Amino acid sequence: MDQERTNENRSPVLEELRPGARRLYFLFGGINSRVGMPQFEFYRSAQILDEHKIFLRDFSQSWYQRGLPGIAADPFELGEYLKSRIAELAPEQVTFVGNSMGGFAAILFASMLGTGRAIAFAPQTFISPGRRLAARDFRWTRQLLPTYAATAFRPHLYDLPSALGKRLSRPSAIDIYYSRHERLDALHAETLAGLESVQLHPRDVGGHMLVRHLRDTGALADVLRASAVR
Repeated sequence: MDQERTNENRSPVLEELRPGARRLYFLFGGINSRVGMPQFEFYRSAQILDEHKIFLRDFSQSWYQRGLPGIAADPFELGEYLKSRIAELAPEQVTFVGNSMGGFAAILFASMLGTGRAIAFAPQTFISPGRRLAARDFRWTRQLLPTYAATAFRPHLYDLPSALGKRLSRPSAIDIYYSRHERLDALHAETLAGLESVQLHPRDVGGHMLVRHLRDTGALADVLRASAVR
């Protein structure tokens, strides 16, 4: 399936399963920077992986706090859906991958399920109003205000530092890649510094679009390949 055909897909989930594959990748889409439907992020980059791949995208652009239409109403139900796919496919290894908002989701669901690895590029690690105000993080207010309104009376997980410490278990490893010169990305990443399973990978280039720099230099493929052999 090529990129154009994936863009025609109207589902929040796209599966590419490989007979005999031993590894499963969940790849979470991030903020939609284009007009129209959010795309399945990492689709082209992940073609190097001859493994099971499940791409997810959040049409509501709510950091997966509102679940996915037709699949889950909130992040807890979405976690159960992911758990069911893992049980059905029975992989030897599971990896959760995401950029920005998708990186938040990768860490969240790897931790919620307490399995596998998370690879997050320039992720947010908190989205609650209080923490954002304290950090002077005013990005994506247009997306977050509807998120707060829609999830005020439903289960939600806004802040990964408190969630990992109190409500969630942890995967075997959380790898966070970010630009040390992008103040907010560095702040978000470093809020998880010191947790046993977290390893930070600061870079000197790329800004918030570090993942694009890694892709263009070939380093993104190396990161994804490396996760398959650990």
